[in-house]
Amino acid sequence: MAATFGYTVMAVDSPTEFVKLAELVDRSGFDHMWVADSSLHAHYVYSYLTLVATPTKSVRMGPNCTHPYTRHPAINMNAIATIDEISGGRAIMNIAAGDRPVMEVGYQIAKPRVVRQMVEVCRKLLKEEKVDYVGDAWSLHAATLHYKIRSDIPIYITASGPQMLQMAGEVADGILFMPGAYPESIKFALSNIEIGARKAGRALTDIDLAWCGIGAIDKDKKKAIEASRFIAAWFPQMSPKYAEIAGLAPDVVQKIRTAYSGGHFHEARAAAAFVPDEIIQRFAPTGTPEEVLEQIRAILKLGVNHIEFFDISQDHLASAKLYADEVVARLK
Repeated sequence: MAATFGYTVMAVDSPTEFVKLAELVDRSGFDHMWVADSSLHAHYVYSYLTLVATPTKSVRMGPNCTHPYTRHPAINMNAIATIDEISGGRAIMNIAAGDRPVMEVGYQIAKPRVVRQMVEVCRKLLKEEKVDYVGDAWSLHAATLHYKIRSDIPIYITASGPQMLQMAGEVADGILFMPGAYPESIKFALSNIEIGARKAGRALTDIDLAWCGIGAIDKDKKKAIEASRFIAAWFPQMSPKYAEIAGLAPDVVQKIRTAYSGGHFHEARAAAAFVPDEIIQRFAPTGTPEEVLEQIRAILKLGVNHIEFFDISQDHLASAKLYADEVVARLK
């Protein structure tokens, strides 16, 4: 099966610039465009997904990723069903546990059980049932969407840790998994997805396996490395297992964890100074176009069928075009 490619971005560009970005992504060979749902760190996700849905023709879209607590799951489902109608049937629901962006508005990271409940509720609403449901965090009482919706809107889960990966392997139509770019880390993630899939009587081939790498691409390698240094500092705090697999020394891990308590990538500035340059590319698809191309080629050989590039560069338009021209076009 031919690989598919997606582009994820924080909605930090102005609406005018963001529309230009969406149009570029749509005409440049990408199959998906995702907008980060990041509470207060960027513009509102569903408004910006509307900016993707309106001018584009073919790219599929969704949040990367929304949360069980910050909005009621039924409200989230209503939002994505609306985007699906606006886009002519191109929307995808994507759910995850969350981290600092949800904590700063008074919520906690959701347990896998709660994310599973959100999937269950969303699927019931897609069937146009009247839903009565009492979950760990919210309930529904004879709830239904009062307009015609597409019943097969896919439901994806973004996951990193073993418990979430295994649960996603059981219940999700697709998984955006974020283990970094090191082959052994990716194998570890895939092995956990497979545990969950087998539990549900499924195979990995039944799931859209979307490796999601957070990084930067630039003809100037030094610029790309510096832009990605923050995400390399994020992993030891938020996904320490992958820092261990990637070979980051324990004393460096401790320095990073002391300097950075977790949160959005740019908040890892102090901790980023401790990350050795040679380790950064184990966490992030980053470097020159040729280097990123070789990283992606290696990842595709591991059994992944979908590549997501989460762009943390300063100039999204330039970065998306460079990635499309030098990576996507050469791999499609």
